[in-house]
Amino acid sequence: MTGRFTRSTLERRTKIVATLGPATDAPGVLDALIAAGLDCARLNCSHGTAEDLSRRAEAVRTAAARAGRPLGVMFDLQGPKLRLAADTVERSLRSGDRLVLSEHGRPGAADRAVVDFKGFSRLVTDRSEIVIGDGVPRLAVEHTSNGDVHARVIADGRIAPSKGVNVTFAQPELPAITEKDVADIALAVEHDADFVAQSFVRHGADVEDLRWRLNELGSRARIIAKLESVEGYDNLDSILAAADGVMVARGDYGVTAGLAGIPLMQKDVIARAAAAGKAVITATQMLESMIVASEPTRAEVTDVANAVIDGTSAVMLSAESSVGQHPVRAVAAMATIAHAAEAYPDLGQRSRSAKIEACTSDDAVMHAAVQLADELRAAAIVVPTASGASARACSRYRPRQPIVALAHDAAVAEQLTLEWGVYPVAAEIESSLDDLVEVALDLARDFAGLRSGDRIVVTHGRQPGASGSTNAIIDLVLP
Repeated sequence: MTGRFTRSTLERRTKIVATLGPATDAPGVLDALIAAGLDCARLNCSHGTAEDLSRRAEAVRTAAARAGRPLGVMFDLQGPKLRLAADTVERSLRSGDRLVLSEHGRPGAADRAVVDFKGFSRLVTDRSEIVIGDGVPRLAVEHTSNGDVHARVIADGRIAPSKGVNVTFAQPELPAITEKDVADIALAVEHDADFVAQSFVRHGADVEDLRWRLNELGSRARIIAKLESVEGYDNLDSILAAADGVMVARGDYGVTAGLAGIPLMQKDVIARAAAAGKAVITATQMLESMIVASEPTRAEVTDVANAVIDGTSAVMLSAESSVGQHPVRAVAAMATIAHAAEAYPDLGQRSRSAKIEACTSDDAVMHAAVQLADELRAAAIVVPTASGASARACSRYRPRQPIVALAHDAAVAEQLTLEWGVYPVAAEIESSLDDLVEVALDLARDFAGLRSGDRIVVTHGRQPGASGSTNAIIDLVLP
């Protein structure tokens, strides 16, 4: 049996994802991140070499072993990102200016810019706008001819070499998975990634494509679909049905949909993901000022807290941890804010009283376990699980108590690190109910930091270690 949590660890339910990078490579930093509250490490395939990604993935596994508890590893695919050519001349564009965007052109031409994507003109529609960089300049498409896209500037801004290009209401010409993604998927499987985040997901079929590729390579990695476009948000139901979780990726979504559309989209996605029993990560610029500052701004604290109050499963750091000056402080600040926000009285009430559609036997048993733990004022809910389904079913009801998942598979334990309120421990399958009770008591006392006299609720099934067999609940008092 492995895994160890302190009372302070168990007091925070919202999980923390932090991106690794040059700022986390120094000796001791990763251990400090874990001590500060890291639950899942994100490896951004858009930055760094395959060697960098491999080295960091191995470092996470080694650090997890030192910490004595599971940590998740997430490979985040780059996806079909469009960019201006590397020889683009940097210049300002003013409202009303005309610009021709094409896959070919004359370097330095004032009225043209080259996009590094063959067939770029086939992407745009009459409804499309072209957005460069982080939101400006923004251009309205007027017409296309001979492979050129003729556009008019509607928001001032500068263009520069290799700037990102977004096309709103694009035709489905972009591949869901690029050649680079294929190589990164193979790398993720080689390192037994627990999660693969898929960028620029537009509909459920994109997720199914990735699922097929992972299955072909023998991977059980869970898929996190990143919502970064109007199209993706419009097709949220099909994406939720296909994916294991979603990420509210506010950066590119804000670029294409406009900044004012972000808050309502975020709240809606969190609510719908929670209702579907899927994990949801809220990301992008959550503590952006901490790239250089040692403390977050008041607005950032409120932003993180509101995501927690809305019910997000996890919050994520990007540049704050990967290249920032204070990666450990950023994780610690995120943990402190999340813990404080979880004191909001209605945080779990909606989930506990909600009517779950397509209720499974796991859902029904876990709902009853949460109610029992609430009424008995139990200190924890211990959930033996073969596949992780029971722990996830318990998590969707947002209990006040920590959910200590007794996972029979180390990989399942790592995949539970993103689930709200779930604290996974890898343990052997027990052959009888008496053995399970003994393990649950030892686990609660020695690994979950609970004390003599604390009450716990334990779920179990007819066949220990069998997936989908949970059908009973008992309550115990620690001796």
